[in-house]
Amino acid sequence: MKVNDMTKGNLEMILAMMLSGTIGYFVVHSGQSFWNVVFFRCVIGGGLLLAYAFYRGVLPEALKQRSMLLLVLLGGVTLVANWVFLFASFSYISFSIATVAYHTQPLMLVLAGAVLARQAPTGSLIFWLIVSFTGLWFVIELDMAEVRGLLQGDTSSVEAIFGLGLALAAALLYTVTTLITKQVRSVPPYLVALIQMGVGVLMLLPFVQWGALPSSSISWLDLFILGAINTSFMYIIMYDAFQKLPTNLLAILSFIYPITALFVDHIAFATHISAWQLMGVALILLSVCAVKFDWSLPKLGRRSAKEGIS
Repeated sequence: MKVNDMTKGNLEMILAMMLSGTIGYFVVHSGQSFWNVVFFRCVIGGGLLLAYAFYRGVLPEALKQRSMLLLVLLGGVTLVANWVFLFASFSYISFSIATVAYHTQPLMLVLAGAVLARQAPTGSLIFWLIVSFTGLWFVIELDMAEVRGLLQGDTSSVEAIFGLGLALAAALLYTVTTLITKQVRSVPPYLVALIQMGVGVLMLLPFVQWGALPSSSISWLDLFILGAINTSFMYIIMYDAFQKLPTNLLAILSFIYPITALFVDHIAFATHISAWQLMGVALILLSVCAVKFDWSLPKLGRRSAKEGIS
């Protein structure tokens, strides 16, 4: 792989994860239900991607790649189902627990990549993933009382376990989407995103709350930004990064998303950032650098035979 492609892929993935971290703000500010937000993300983003595909004149040739298009369609189903499962989990468990469960996705991605490549992940990679996950734990500031209640089986344990299962299922579906996208290198990233947005429109159409559409131009602007920037543009660069970067680097860079969300909440909603959260940010950034620059853990030297004799 060319160095330029690797550099471009890194920059694209970092920017995509930073844009992902801003999605929550626009969702909250729009005042719309999840179903409406995701539907209009797909409509607006898909519409812009369709116009761009027509401009590039790639649709006739792309439609001939039927085997690849079937994979892309499958990726669209897993992507939309991932959104539905994740947001549905918020009705059963707290946002913090759902976020931690969902961010097991990098570990799933690394393990799946290792299975497909028939090569076990290195000890260094596993170590830095654990460090990143620890940093995520600090950033989210998970309520340990909720975790104990989940483990001890309180009165709402059935619902809590169901919600946890939804979040983990969402992580698994997103992992599948990532792996599928890596396999369709012959299809331009914007066309992959376009087809998946079309799948999203069809899947979500029955759930749109037409009686609760935005009544202000500001809310429509929020939805437009979500569709144009946080969907159309973001998925183009993210899918391009998927096709350029190795699985382990994609996994570790995905932790940039919760860092961005933390600071967006602080700026937009004046939330407090604690010392523990800053420590979590430092751990995640350290892990990103370690994997990006291939830092290896020092190997423990064995004692010589003489040192082993008492």
